[in-house]
Amino acid sequence: MVLLGAGVGTALVGAVLGIVAWQGQETALTEWESRTAEEGTANAGQELTRLSLPEQGAEFFVWEGATKKNLLFGPARVAQSSAPGANGNCIIAAHRDTHFRILKDVKKGQPIVLEHGGQTFHYRVSALHIVGAADNTYYRPTRGPVLTLVTCYPFSYLGRAPKRFIVQAELLAPGS
Repeated sequence: MVLLGAGVGTALVGAVLGIVAWQGQETALTEWESRTAEEGTANAGQELTRLSLPEQGAEFFVWEGATKKNLLFGPARVAQSSAPGANGNCIIAAHRDTHFRILKDVKKGQPIVLEHGGQTFHYRVSALHIVGAADNTYYRPTRGPVLTLVTCYPFSYLGRAPKRFIVQAELLAPGS
């Protein structure tokens, strides 16, 4: 009976988190569309970034600041990291059991598109890494523009996962 109760409780928590995650993305989409309508494409989504993984058919809105609240709503850019398209390391994190579960299907060479501040930035996946949770190697600043997506690993792990799954992508020159 205790196991059944624990199972039902876990399922309910998962369902609630899934609903919150979905609602966070719906809220972001509404904000993105209203800013686009009000300000035109030059300033659309100034506080938000649209992240697209075309090979997976996935699109997410990235919140600014990787706070617990923002991570419930969707991917979030680590505050100290570089802005999309700028020199440096743009780090975006999300939960493995909601938005970034899709990363398990990402392969080297695939495109990633970021839209931010009225500009579109095209990246190509250059490397995939699995590292320990304490390994901050891939969070360090870089000289050139790099995109780092990070989530917990393994994807099917219950509880606090012991590792991190890292997707690194390089910014392509315009027209590439």
